[in-house]
Amino acid sequence: MTHLKNYGFLGIGAFGGNITRQFEEAGYPCIVANSSAEDLKQILNAKNKIHFNGGSGCHKNRKKAKELLKTNLETLINEVKAKMPEITNLFIFGSAAGGTGSGMLAACAKILKNELGINICIVTVLPSKSEQFQAYANTVQLFQEIEKLTDIGATFVLDNGKPMDKIKINKIFFTHLSALLANENGSDRGCVDRGEIDELLRTRRMAVISKLGKDNTGTKKLLASLKDNNIYAPIEADKVIRYFCLMNSVNNDISIEEVYSDLGTPIDDYIGANAQSTVCMVAGLSLPRTRLNEIMKTAQANSEIIRSNMAAAEESLFGDDLGFINTFNKVAEKPNKTVSSLDILNEFL
Repeated sequence: MTHLKNYGFLGIGAFGGNITRQFEEAGYPCIVANSSAEDLKQILNAKNKIHFNGGSGCHKNRKKAKELLKTNLETLINEVKAKMPEITNLFIFGSAAGGTGSGMLAACAKILKNELGINICIVTVLPSKSEQFQAYANTVQLFQEIEKLTDIGATFVLDNGKPMDKIKINKIFFTHLSALLANENGSDRGCVDRGEIDELLRTRRMAVISKLGKDNTGTKKLLASLKDNNIYAPIEADKVIRYFCLMNSVNNDISIEEVYSDLGTPIDDYIGANAQSTVCMVAGLSLPRTRLNEIMKTAQANSEIIRSNMAAAEESLFGDDLGFINTFNKVAEKPNKTVSSLDILNEFL
């Protein structure tokens, strides 16, 4: 378990705090940070908590989150350095749709990469299909920022749009990543070593992890777990892939050629055998353009509806045709005007 000290976890916002607690329970060094003191209280037994001074929740306001980060940046950096002195990889969690996490995630990734000089991985989650405009707009803005990051490692994009409870999605991701980091594999048929796992994590763009039990493996099941039956945003059909890693629990039950025919051909692969379970990671995938464009179009459609509704709300309650109100009111009599004899005479001149 000596690897635990090398991987740190920073959870920002409600999503970040909720998912990080499982890694802390497993023994990894963790910090949870939030702008809401009330949300922090819900993260029971967390050893390292940061409340952003001056914050009372960001309420999906990304600008407010960035302003809070600015005033609390030194505290955050110092806390990470003090509580995670031996890490070589830092996973930063933040919701794409929220306020605190969405507003701070990309900035924190770039800043901590510069400050620590280690690999940074991003873990975010897309909104469900029942969310409203602001959640979708925040997601679009966050991925505009993530797309511009050139010095970070893998980005894991979970998806609350999948037909699955979001707490279950968090638990499954913990199971996937912890199985990968445990690196329990190796025989004369092959071994994935710690350096290769770290290379996977250093690989930019989207990554997906799959875990299958020994009695539930095979090529078709592996492909389904990577492409369809999983917790991640859908993989693009462009077949862009940089690395493929497989720690197989059953010898020769997966056809690598068939996998590459479906997913795309990587520049290299890491294959291990005799694993406790079949663990696979695909790294260097394109960001989920199709799913993100779906979210963007939903935001655009919702914005038009909201704009129209707001415009209607600004109209007068009764319009302009209110002449009927005075239908039966008496016409005011004109006051008598005193007329002089000279005025009367002038009428004849």
